[in-house]
Amino acid sequence: MKQTLLILLAALILATTPSAQARSGFAITSNVTVDTRSAVSTLSGLVLSSGTLSPTFASATTSYTASVTNATTSITVRPTVTDTTATVKVDGTTVASGTASGPITLAVGPNTITTVVTAQDGVTTKTYTVTVTRAASAVATLSGLALSSGTLNPPFASATTTYTATVTNATTSITVTPTVTDTTATVKVGGTTVASGTASGPITLAVGPNTITTVVTAQ
Repeated sequence: MKQTLLILLAALILATTPSAQARSGFAITSNVTVDTRSAVSTLSGLVLSSGTLSPTFASATTSYTASVTNATTSITVRPTVTDTTATVKVDGTTVASGTASGPITLAVGPNTITTVVTAQDGVTTKTYTVTVTRAASAVATLSGLALSSGTLNPPFASATTTYTATVTNATTSITVTPTVTDTTATVKVGGTTVASGTASGPITLAVGPNTITTVVTAQ
């Protein structure tokens, strides 16, 4: 039995050589699959239509911030992939490398925008995040101010803040209707909040001068 096993082992070893395979009538085949698709999923550039990235863009850095004015209501993002075989999406929408995304609406305060790069292999991904902060409005003016009785003097102008008006003795109360310039602002008449464009509650008038204050607070 020992001799038989040794002879069989020797035959198997010899059969693995090309000449032995040819003589024996059988061959041993090895298949190796090599995936040559790129695994590069980085950006070489990232540009905003408004605001400046902080820190300055670097391919290995994935988190950024930027600030824009209140007047900036939307923004676009232009990503450029490092490897041209990669694909990229901005906020879930595919964008061609080197071209701007569609406009992304910005709410007041922080807005998170994600850019996801997928390598050619379809598996490797990298996500870049930009938090864009839109400033609150600083407009605290009125576009209109009306009294239920009497006439403002001088005529209303947004930049003018002091007025006088005269009413008859029979007028024992008055209302004030303020209209804000920026709809995000709030307004109080005599210390009481009033909806823009609507009249305040009646304000009792004593005989003689009566001071009524209207305070506008920006967003």
